[in-house]
Amino acid sequence: MIAGILLSFVATTFSNAAGLDDGYPPGDAAPGRTCLSDALGNKTVSSYSGKALTCILINSVATWWVDGDPLPATPSPTASAPTAPKPPVAIAASSAYLWEKSVSSTKAKGSRFITITGDRPAQVLIPGSMKPKVAAPLIIALPGFTASPSELMSLMDLSTEAYKRSVVLAVPSGSRNKDGLTFWNATSSCCDFYKSGIDDAKYLMDLVKAISAKVTIDQKRIYFVGHSNGGFMSYTLACQNSETIAAIVSVEGSTFADSTLCKAKNPVSILQVNGTADELIHIAGGNVFDDPKQPYPSVKEEQSYWAGVDGCLALATPSAQKFNYESVIPGSETSKASYKCPKGVAVESWTIAAGHHVPKLNTAFISAIFDFLLAHKK
Repeated sequence: MIAGILLSFVATTFSNAAGLDDGYPPGDAAPGRTCLSDALGNKTVSSYSGKALTCILINSVATWWVDGDPLPATPSPTASAPTAPKPPVAIAASSAYLWEKSVSSTKAKGSRFITITGDRPAQVLIPGSMKPKVAAPLIIALPGFTASPSELMSLMDLSTEAYKRSVVLAVPSGSRNKDGLTFWNATSSCCDFYKSGIDDAKYLMDLVKAISAKVTIDQKRIYFVGHSNGGFMSYTLACQNSETIAAIVSVEGSTFADSTLCKAKNPVSILQVNGTADELIHIAGGNVFDDPKQPYPSVKEEQSYWAGVDGCLALATPSAQKFNYESVIPGSETSKASYKCPKGVAVESWTIAAGHHVPKLNTAFISAIFDFLLAHKK
């Protein structure tokens, strides 16, 4: 079903099908042209058409394809031309799950990394600013569909603020599906498209325990931040672990279309961030990749549900102030709305006017989401 991706920043690497009369310039990525197999999940924007293209498997061939376009039909095998077995997807080296140390502030004085080992090693930043014998908050940041930890850090480098605020920061990776693309099994709509059934909620809560066994973590300040599919996963974790998680931030993500599937019994502070020009996840709700079998709710619906869980009043109040959180869009483009909630709990939505699915977030945004998270604890 995969006809597009929710996040990828990696550089374009491809080979052209010689002699294609498709109107695209020679040497450019173009729909139907092959790309290298190790470039699966890479994304680019065509300088010729302006359309977003992704390197995906089509009939077992790594091929550039326009995001959102229907895939070509799979040819039926014949007796005279039996279908060759698909080669297995290569298992990624453990380093593929680790975020690059080149992000700012990871080299700050006294900071260090530890790695939680296992099938999906997770790298954890222990900031040198932590005070001895003082329990630290923990933020676990979740990349979107197809994205790696280092790509999430390119979208929003949380390391500098983690150092300033003495916050332990972990950036784990999703599993790889049979196309070699990383995903979180958050809801039935996103993004375990091959129905592996992997229990990512258990994996991530076990990760919290594993980190807590190595570092002194404030168990009242456990937070998740996710982009896109990572935002879906953050909601699912809050639904299933409302007694443990203090707050989440979902950037261009969503949650269960059927709110009865969320079993939250305790307040969790919720921040939802959306761009009005998001090409994939819409403020008004919709279907993942326009597949009616993969619905997600509107921001209003998901916020209303959590307002009920958190004991907030029925209507969200917009703020008169606007904020400059996106570095490309001119001016102060972000507006905020919040429910009136009991002390210590918040349900908020931030809307980036003209913001896209992969916004250019600035340091003011990063500081603001840390403010939101750290203001709330169990």
